[in-house]
Amino acid sequence: MDGLKVQMKNPMFVTKGGVGYGVDETLKVVDDGQGWVCLAAEMSPGGLAIELFKSVPFGKRALLVAKQSDVDETFSKVTWAVALGNIEKTFGGPLIKQR
Repeated sequence: MDGLKVQMKNPMFVTKGGVGYGVDETLKVVDDGQGWVCLAAEMSPGGLAIELFKSVPFGKRALLVAKQSDVDETFSKVTWAVALGNIEKTFGGPLIKQR
């Protein structure tokens, strides 16, 4: 968990997001400037892959969202049952199941 907190405070690899679902990749942004960081899962051929976003993760499964400046507080208050329940919900896009 400590490594995840460090990455959420200062992400090394950030996936492009924002704008909307199904939008051309060139229109997406790495950081929308709002100060939020999101841990989200995406369905890949090998199963769910976890990614960090600094913009809205449309079409992904948003597990945990925190203010980048206050990640520790988010982790102290998170209800993991709710976060894990979000694996079944796609944010602003179609639900794709691998079963």
